[in-house]
Amino acid sequence: MPNNIETSNAVRQAAEETANPEAIVTAALGQLQANPDALYQEHVIAALKLVRQNDPVAYARLINRAKGHKGRLEELTAAGRENRDDSNLAQLIALARESSRLGHAKDGKGVAIVTVKGIRQTWYIGSYGYAEWLRAAFYKSRGSGVGDTLLTSAIATLSSIGNFEGEEFTVHMRCAKHGDDYYIDLCDDSWQAIRLNADGWSVVSAPPVLFTRTRNMRPLPTPVSGRIDELWQYANVPELLYPLALTWLIDSFRPDTPFSILELCGEQGSAKSSTQRCLRDLTDPNMVALRGKPKMTEDIYIAANNSWVVSFENLSSLTSDQQDALCTLATGGGFASRQLYSNGDEFVMETKRPVMLNGISPVATRPDLIERVISIECPSIPAAQRRDEQSLAAEWQDSYPAIFGGLLDLFSAALRHLPTVNLDQKFRMADFQLLGEAVCMALDHPPGYFTELYEASVREGVDRSLETYGVANALQVFMAQQKNKAWEGTVLTLKSQLEGVCGQDKSAWPKSARGLSGQLARIRPGLRQRGIQIEHLGHSRAGAKLRITLMND
Repeated sequence: MPNNIETSNAVRQAAEETANPEAIVTAALGQLQANPDALYQEHVIAALKLVRQNDPVAYARLINRAKGHKGRLEELTAAGRENRDDSNLAQLIALARESSRLGHAKDGKGVAIVTVKGIRQTWYIGSYGYAEWLRAAFYKSRGSGVGDTLLTSAIATLSSIGNFEGEEFTVHMRCAKHGDDYYIDLCDDSWQAIRLNADGWSVVSAPPVLFTRTRNMRPLPTPVSGRIDELWQYANVPELLYPLALTWLIDSFRPDTPFSILELCGEQGSAKSSTQRCLRDLTDPNMVALRGKPKMTEDIYIAANNSWVVSFENLSSLTSDQQDALCTLATGGGFASRQLYSNGDEFVMETKRPVMLNGISPVATRPDLIERVISIECPSIPAAQRRDEQSLAAEWQDSYPAIFGGLLDLFSAALRHLPTVNLDQKFRMADFQLLGEAVCMALDHPPGYFTELYEASVREGVDRSLETYGVANALQVFMAQQKNKAWEGTVLTLKSQLEGVCGQDKSAWPKSARGLSGQLARIRPGLRQRGIQIEHLGHSRAGAKLRITLMND
């Protein structure tokens, strides 16, 4: 039987003959019966470290053959792996700093500007797009891939570098206003954008604003000259309400003003979803064009964080908190919640987005949301006129670029008319009303045409809102019974007297005077349009006092 010295010499001889680290370890494994310490010689451990660095599959195969020695060998070779990971991390960070311009957005999120084949791209550092760019750049430079753990460490470091050492960038999603020009990101591979103003529009390759994208965003078509009238072959909107729908579409490209919310209603088979999909394709195409009902309020803001247009379908109801969130989202505001895996930190997001909803019946019931909603009822479609989805989708793709071009033409024409618009009466969404009048002027409608349509829509929404409040119905009946067309007293007394005319259903009836005051505060603007004026007269020992007047007009 050969002794240990002979075994060691055999292993060393194999190494000298092959100059192959895997062969060195294999030779040592063949001598384990004669010499159990053959694997722990310095040159064998060094060879095993090289195998671990260069060929992880071969390393795993060798370790599995080393029965009884696996744990010790992994411990001895771990330092090599850690050194390699540290080296790769340093190289990855150095490559990112050399090849991208790091900074941060106003909200503190890291931003990177990179150039790919001469095309400028802007990504949030924590985004999927930047991670893929970083993987590709490292492979091209070093010839090896990047593991998930290493990439996560690099992204965290680069985000900190961008936040604390980089400059602040103004970053936009899909739309931006720059001087007198509007820019619309086409989201194509060339990172082109539409530049639009009152003089017309054009496709530009390097817009002066920075656009970033998310994983689900899809490209708009390259527009061609066309007619917006072709849209109504695919969108089931009543002809009288065309201006409302067109104004909403154009307004969704204006990030500098509050947004109205588009609500499509109609019975089953009225093409609500396909209409909503077409309208969204003209503003913000997305991999998931229509989302189901949000389960929580946070879902609304998550959708807003990942797309320009927030779009929900098949809604039967929305909670009060969700309706408040949509109000905030449409006119601009913030959302805050506790940061995951922390005790005191907050996740904060401030944003403003266009919103689309659809359902069989209207879901906007709170007065403050209704004042922001444009509600359009899609007409029922006779069975003989229905079309299959496949052929409709194919025709849409053929008409899509021309319809988009027609929409841009109308947008530019509306901007030319906008400075000449004068309103005698302004609604809450006055910016939307001004734009609507300009759109109607571009469509050769007379002054005031849009205001009449918009007023009817708002009035219908207010009526619908009041019908959902039992207090509003009871108060109208109660005031009709007052001989002097006026009533004065405390809120508690009013609650008692209204209960006499409210009917049998008291499921939503306020349980206290404070609850009644809260409901009256919400429905007061709607009641005023119905001719009922509510005034607060201060407080007395008996409680808050009100004066309610039934106005002549």
